[in-house]
Amino acid sequence: MTDAGVLLARLREEARAGMDAAAGGAAVCVFTRDGRPVPGIKYHEGRWAALTEVARRCRRTGEDPEPVSVEVRADWTAQLGRLRLRDAGPDWIAYREGGIDALADLVPDPGGPA
Repeated sequence: MTDAGVLLARLREEARAGMDAAAGGAAVCVFTRDGRPVPGIKYHEGRWAALTEVARRCRRTGEDPEPVSVEVRADWTAQLGRLRLRDAGPDWIAYREGGIDALADLVPDPGGPA
């Protein structure tokens, strides 16, 4: 496994643990069914989902996580922009922001701060 692959696995586990901690061990759907905003949980769920998207694509295509992460981050960033234009709720915003942050942890944005 490449260094990026090892980092991807570690970040996915950290995201899952963050989601579990934020939810207090309860299933995320328990909170969302109740209709209460839970951006703290959704942020960690978004981290996990974005990293899982990268992992699945890498398994399917054999690509390295670094270029895949860049492509996925571009997609998630565009989706976040659309959500903001629609004035989406805090859960959706937190979910996408979490995913984008996780992808930046995997592969820092070359145009962003160091």
